Amino acid sequence: MMGTGGTGSTPKKMTMSCSTSDIINNLSYNVLENILVCLTIQDAARTSVLSRKWRYMWTTLPQLVFNDKFCGGSAVRATTDKLMMTIYKVLLLHQGPLLKFTLSLADLKSCPEIDQLIFFVSMTGIREFKLYIRKGEVKPYKLPSTLFSCLQLEHLSLRSCVFKPPPGFKAFTGLLSLVLYKASISGDVLSSLTSNCPLLESLTLRSPTSLNYLEILAPNLKYLWCECLFKSFHVKIAHGAGISVFWKGLRNHLGFDEGEISNSAMLLCSIPVVEGLTLDYHYVKCMAASGIGERLPTTLDRLVYLQLHDVCFGEPDEVSTVSYFIRSSPNLKALHILAFHSATAAIDHAVELFDVEGWSDVSLNRLRFVRLGEVSGTKVEMEFIRLLLAKSPTLETMLIRLKSKEVAVRLRIVEELTGFRRVSAQAVITFSK
Repeated sequence: MMGTGGTGSTPKKMTMSCSTSDIINNLSYNVLENILVCLTIQDAARTSVLSRKWRYMWTTLPQLVFNDKFCGGSAVRATTDKLMMTIYKVLLLHQGPLLKFTLSLADLKSCPEIDQLIFFVSMTGIREFKLYIRKGEVKPYKLPSTLFSCLQLEHLSLRSCVFKPPPGFKAFTGLLSLVLYKASISGDVLSSLTSNCPLLESLTLRSPTSLNYLEILAPNLKYLWCECLFKSFHVKIAHGAGISVFWKGLRNHLGFDEGEISNSAMLLCSIPVVEGLTLDYHYVKCMAASGIGERLPTTLDRLVYLQLHDVCFGEPDEVSTVSYFIRSSPNLKALHILAFHSATAAIDHAVELFDVEGWSDVSLNRLRFVRLGEVSGTKVEMEFIRLLLAKSPTLETMLIRLKSKEVAVRLRIVEELTGFRRVSAQAVITFSK
């Protein structure tokens, strides 16, 4: 009976196995492709043993991603030469168009072998190219001329690379997004590149070097992250467009002497349609040094999100910057300020700047969300919070993160805040850890 039972169960198992196999093999190519692109290259290659139909399917994938997941499961991690040879073999096996190529490895350094990889990729109709040299601070990788022949590129991301186009190159006319991280590029080249990319929507620039001048004429630009230092800056976009702008520098590292700093307020005058704005300490300090009065020279009518980093409420010029930004932004909906504390700052010197009576001509009618970080409970900070609560009739949430971990200090601040008048009946103050 045991033999009969065992024999009788075998056909059922075989039927189920065949049925499952048929289901997988009968899937459309698009579905199979979507499955394979979710796998690492190694796992995708292993599917070649499933059936004759799957044998070469992984070699036709439109994207190849060589990242730490690819390197971590391979025995070739030991040397760069072996790693490059493995990547090159994958490229040689590849068939059809290659639309996306990523090379981003933790141990990747500048080496001549990368030139060969880019040469191969440049002949495949590449649309999205990402090259991150993760150990390139000492010796950045100089991009070969073959990359600049990829005129159909739509997305380009580079790290620790020297971006110096060959003579005659103007731009990637179909480019939608550009990321340059720790890349070496001159202001003239960047200005020429962005000005000749009519479809450019997103630009991220993170450079450790200082630029004298940067001009961006991009009619479709919607997102700009600029984490570098420059003396003069100009942006021109379509009149009806909105843009999110991020300027970031390093505290105590202005990069230029005060006499060299141009009127930083002109940065914003050149972008009257800004909708989201993030400024780090460098530009807060520069704008404070430019001698602006109570308001900016131009009203930021479309600004709905404002974020200021490393603002010292003990420094009158930095407090003034906060003041004229808020005064010049009548439609502000969200405000985020991260405080910075200095032992040498005159803590209570700027209290009068946030006196409620002095703001009688200002009403923050659209402000709904406020987030304040590293609040220590100084008199200036508390008066600033009092002002926001008194001038924001539609405020819904004020999220505060306290700097001190001492229970007595935290209780004092909470007790004082609960006594402040709130013009909005919906306003709720919450504290984060």
